[in-house]
Amino acid sequence: MALPGRFTTYKTLSAGIAALLVAAWLSWQYLFVAGSGGKQPAREVTVERKSFPLQVVERGVISPAGISPINSLISSNQAKIVWLVKEGTEVKKDMLVARFDTKPFQDNLQKAEQAFADAKATLMAAEKMLSLQREEEEGKIEEATRKVAIDRIQADNIYKGSGPLKRKTLEQQLHQAERTLDLGRSELADLDVLLEKGHVSQRERDKALDKVSTATEQLAVARAELENFNAYAWPQMQREAQLLVNGAESNLERVKRTADLLIQNRAAEVEKSRRNVENKLAALDQARTEIINCEVHVPTDGILLYSELPRENGRRKIQIGDSIWVGQTFLEVPDTSALIAEIHVREVDVAKVAATMQAEIEVDAFPGRVFAGVVESVASLAKDDENDGNIRRFYTRIRLLGDTDKIHVGMSVTTKIVYREVVDAVAVPLSTVFYRGPQSMVRRKYQEGAQDVPVVVGARGQLWAEIMDGVAAGDIVYAEGR
Repeated sequence: MALPGRFTTYKTLSAGIAALLVAAWLSWQYLFVAGSGGKQPAREVTVERKSFPLQVVERGVISPAGISPINSLISSNQAKIVWLVKEGTEVKKDMLVARFDTKPFQDNLQKAEQAFADAKATLMAAEKMLSLQREEEEGKIEEATRKVAIDRIQADNIYKGSGPLKRKTLEQQLHQAERTLDLGRSELADLDVLLEKGHVSQRERDKALDKVSTATEQLAVARAELENFNAYAWPQMQREAQLLVNGAESNLERVKRTADLLIQNRAAEVEKSRRNVENKLAALDQARTEIINCEVHVPTDGILLYSELPRENGRRKIQIGDSIWVGQTFLEVPDTSALIAEIHVREVDVAKVAATMQAEIEVDAFPGRVFAGVVESVASLAKDDENDGNIRRFYTRIRLLGDTDKIHVGMSVTTKIVYREVVDAVAVPLSTVFYRGPQSMVRRKYQEGAQDVPVVVGARGQLWAEIMDGVAAGDIVYAEGR
């Protein structure tokens, strides 16, 4: 009979233990789980007044602050690489790092030298022709000038010599005819007296009359010749003298104009030849420069890197045999004395970021260590996110400050840009805030239990949230376990 009693005792004990467990579970639910979505509290947190930074956090990579590009200076696509220094080589300023094939440029140099020599010969011939043309035209001008002088002398002779002399002669002839007529008339009168007295014959008197008639006719002719000279011959002589001088002077001007035109044409040929010489000399200098540019030197100290070139099947780094276009960058020497963190800020955050803002940089290779930085620039144009085309990002550079000797190009980093400081505000950890619909809530300790309280959340940092209303400093809230 003892066995059934012992069984009853065990049954009663088991029921009591179960009841205690249920009660404990219900208490737990009441205190901590009710309304929390089933997330268990990890710890109690006292609400306090706190200052904390607001940050934009992005992943990025370390890059050199500056890169010295090495471009082809040859003005064609004939720059074919025949020798290269190995990528990653530490180089010094002015060190030879690449060489292009000089064969096509040697051919160009020979052609340029021949073209320059031909241009100089053409210039010399043009200058000689100009000199001969000047001599010839000077001779023509001198001859025309002499002709003007001779014709002026002839005109002066007409005006002052032969013309007045001719008039003087005709006047003398007229006076002579008048004297002869007067003598004849006087002689005839004397013979008329002597004929009446019988001292002379009628025949002698008739001869005297014939002389008077002849003298009268001669006088009329002399007078007519003088009048004709004054009225016609002398003006004609003056006009001919004037035309003679005018013609000579016009011919001189025509010779001068023709000379100027011919000389200008020769001078233009000389100038054209001179410009051609200058062009050929420039081409010769360019050909010589391109041969010099076939040897490529680095502009600064650093590590030599190969650039990637676009190809039909994608992009690849340069190699021997590639042809480089003028101005195309095919080598780079990064300046590792200064480093930057390159990041891409989301468009929702880009308005918060500006140059000169302070930043914290955590390098993956140095966990727990924070490096100081400052925002150097933010791009004005966005680009699509490589992983999500719906997101737009803005390229941003953060310059590292302080000692960066152990940091290397290519290291991955996490950057935190401080865009504002929240000062002396009521704050709680972000883990204490949860949502019930659109409403922000915290679970505040109340008496022996917990109470869900709606709050107004202000600024949010990486760890802390500003509480504008709902709880006060000194309240205790629960951080949800996560």
